[in-house]
Amino acid sequence: MRAAIKQANREITLLREYRTRLIADLVTGKLDVREAASQLPDEDQELPLIDGLDEVNDPENDAVDDLDEAPEDSEP
Repeated sequence: MRAAIKQANREITLLREYRTRLIADLVTGKLDVREAASQLPDEDQELPLIDGLDEVNDPENDAVDDLDEAPEDSEP
């Protein structure tokens, strides 16, 4: 169980680093997204609803946010 939590925390850290790097590359122009952006739908178009989205946005299901608050080396 502890190994799984440690691995999940490591993956979260890597995803955050990737996100930071991606944003930096976009802002500095090292990554060009104009072609991909041109294929996005217009903002005034209605997007399709996703089934089960209410369950995802349920405040009682915010366990993912709790990962940030838990110390990595805590004992149960």
